[in-house]
Amino acid sequence: MKNLFFILITFLLLTSCSNKEKKMLCKRWQVYDVIFMNEKEATVQSDTMQGNMHKVTETILKDILMKNIYEFNSDGTYKTGNAAASATGKWELHGKAIKFILDSDKEEKEKEIPFEKLENDTLIMLMKNDQTSFQMKLILIPMN
Repeated sequence: MKNLFFILITFLLLTSCSNKEKKMLCKRWQVYDVIFMNEKEATVQSDTMQGNMHKVTETILKDILMKNIYEFNSDGTYKTGNAAASATGKWELHGKAIKFILDSDKEEKEKEIPFEKLENDTLIMLMKNDQTSFQMKLILIPMN
């Protein structure tokens, strides 16, 4: 009987934490800052005419990412993107990660992005080797 009671209490604690995180996540977020974590290890194509393209690539990438919006809805759908392109689909929380399930006519694509912090006023997502070899933290704040 004690084991059943312990399991019930544990389940209630886990689901209440998850519901609290879901409520905090459900809003429109804008990228406030981008922090590059592996600048020295990241590989960037070098051009002998232009020298090391590291800083140029970081600047361009940061500029693009700073225009992104992430909108998480309570019905489990999301929309992300900027003026140039957007994506929609479903989202789920898996521990300390957000699972994005992309809507696509061709196939269903899934991607889990870990987060370092989720509070009412801050979301920090850890982007690792997505389209470049840069690893970065996206710091997001709620939109007014």
